[in-house]
Amino acid sequence: MAAVAVVGIAFVLYSAFSPSSTQAASPAAADSGAKAGTTAAAGAFTARTLLGEQVAVPGSRPSVLFFFSVGCGGCGPATHALAQAQQAVGTKANFVAVDIGPGETEQDITDFLTANQATTLAYASDTNTSLISAYQVTQLSTAVVLDAFGKPVFRAVEPAAEQIRAELAKVGA
Repeated sequence: MAAVAVVGIAFVLYSAFSPSSTQAASPAAADSGAKAGTTAAAGAFTARTLLGEQVAVPGSRPSVLFFFSVGCGGCGPATHALAQAQQAVGTKANFVAVDIGPGETEQDITDFLTANQATTLAYASDTNTSLISAYQVTQLSTAVVLDAFGKPVFRAVEPAAEQIRAELAKVGA
């Protein structure tokens, strides 16, 4: 199972960064087949919560994007840290878990968020790699903090909740 996840992730990353790729990063959908996200411009998309609420990124406030795959060992604890940061910051920022695992279903994502005590996070599925391309994500378990205008101002792999809160405070959240 782990080997399949590694191969799948390698394929997604190769597709996103391959010079021969014909994938456009800007107006493509975050996942035109998934129920949890569409894009209008480079890096802009709409995620949703498990309760069905829509979350626009960029929106009117800063955002934290966390790129994960259900099969990623370090992604679970880092997703939990993101949920802890969300509890501390509240509605001053958007918090979105972005699944980049090919073939992972909405139920897989829901189960992952539930298992990692992160059910308050919004989520999106990036099966066509437009978001990992737009935000230049090269590693699973990467968090990207955006200011209210959608400009990336910080990125880290598996950051602690305190680090996320500190970076959000720098952009007014």
